Amino acid sequence: MKKCITLSIVASCVFASFLTVSLAARKKGPPPKLEITGAVKHRFLGSSYRGKVFISDKDGKIEWEVKAPNAQDVFMLKGDRVLFNTRGGAQIVRIKDKKVLWEYKSREKGEIHSCQPLANGNVLITVCGQSKVIEVDKDGKVAKEIKFAKISKFAGNGHMELRDSLKTDKGTYLVAFLMEGVIREFDADSKVIRTIKTDYFKSKGVSSLQVLKNGNLLVGGGYGKNVVEIDKDDKIVWSFAEKDVKGLNLGYVATAKRLANGNTLVSLYHGSYAFFEVTKDKKIIWSIKGGPFNATTAIEYLD
Repeated sequence: MKKCITLSIVASCVFASFLTVSLAARKKGPPPKLEITGAVKHRFLGSSYRGKVFISDKDGKIEWEVKAPNAQDVFMLKGDRVLFNTRGGAQIVRIKDKKVLWEYKSREKGEIHSCQPLANGNVLITVCGQSKVIEVDKDGKVAKEIKFAKISKFAGNGHMELRDSLKTDKGTYLVAFLMEGVIREFDADSKVIRTIKTDYFKSKGVSSLQVLKNGNLLVGGGYGKNVVEIDKDDKIVWSFAEKDVKGLNLGYVATAKRLANGNTLVSLYHGSYAFFEVTKDKKIIWSIKGGPFNATTAIEYLD
């Protein structure tokens, strides 16, 4: 009997080892084949939640990349520089030699999910789990804080409480409360002056924010699996969802950006594509998936 038990244990261990090796091999296997549909005419600056910021050409070839843990936001700055967030802060890196020119590292529990370059030279950063957004100056010091722990229903949740935040031209702050499915606008004294919540914003349903030239707000809907445009009266004036394209899986809509031509550039953390461009009448004119584009978060045109 003891011999049978021993053999059984050995067999179980061998199977477990085989399973572990098989899963590891699968994880380290080649990436899915790069697939491009339609005519792509631009280079891209983007980020992957898997840990990098990249520049790619229109054919999907990576021209430049740097490590960036859980990067979700990225901006091209003047002077050959790139601003992006990391899990615990934000950096500005020079492209030509990958030198870190500026950095902020949070000492608090929680995660950094977004950043925004401001006109005064500061960088706006969202501190998820700490229920606040902060402005960090050129020396890496916090110059201003907008706090809202008393009204955040998921205060302390270091991963799911918040996503994007923006400082508007009016000097107010828009914040995406991911778990609540709510967008709130704060004045400079942390007072709520606007709350946006619609049937489109389910739980975990607000990820990215963009203020358009007409004053409307474009929202990447996270796990709500949609993109919506909201006017100043909080009415939905345009939307894009899975039902609009047969067989489409939007997974998690990480970012949505309105382009100069009126179309919208969308990136998916998981879904049918890594990123794509969709028209006002909801037609996808080109798409990219597979290859080096795994878990795409932010994306923007370079030219």
